[in-house]
Amino acid sequence: MREMKIFVTALLSLLPAALVAQTGTLPEQLNRLNNPAHYQQRADAGAALLQTFGQSDVIGLNGAVMTYGGGSNFHYQWPLQKDLAATLDLALVYLNLDNPFLPFYTRYRNSGDVMLVPFFFGLRREVWRESFDGMLPYVQFGAGPLAGIAFPYGYSFWNSLRYSTAEWTIGGFVGAGFNFALDKKTVGLVDFRYNIMMFPEQVGPRSNYSGPAIAFGVLR
Repeated sequence: MREMKIFVTALLSLLPAALVAQTGTLPEQLNRLNNPAHYQQRADAGAALLQTFGQSDVIGLNGAVMTYGGGSNFHYQWPLQKDLAATLDLALVYLNLDNPFLPFYTRYRNSGDVMLVPFFFGLRREVWRESFDGMLPYVQFGAGPLAGIAFPYGYSFWNSLRYSTAEWTIGGFVGAGFNFALDKKTVGLVDFRYNIMMFPEQVGPRSNYSGPAIAFGVLR
């Protein structure tokens, strides 16, 4: 055991020397890490990306949490003019009505699960571009067809698909959010919306699934 302790101590004492041999002296490394110019260079690169972000085609995936469930969203946008872009969102939102921790849990009636499929076209306007460092805020709104698919309770997966029913309507959203640079071509997204999703007929336990949503995503 004593020999093992001596060996480990010697090995640990050699690690700083190995790092210095490969990457330069330790003071040099610390100076580079703590150099304000290093962070300023990264900030300048992020600012350049955000300056051109709204003037190019962008594609990405978002994950969203909503009052009625959660899902994923495919996002595509293309520029129309300075600070104004058109957007296309195709989302899949799943409502597990058997989960008592979700808002639309049906305790007394097993009505099956519901999937919402919004296909929204929208407009996005960048705002206060010069007022934020490293962040690009925006406002947005949109509308388009919305499908609501109800899966009956008590069937196997394939039979549940077979006996599912669908309702169609027009939905929409209003919201705001901001982008921030991740690397030379990748931008992060934090998006807040209020979705308007009301069906003429009942889909699952209800006909109105409107409510707020927050999404996090990556765009490129």
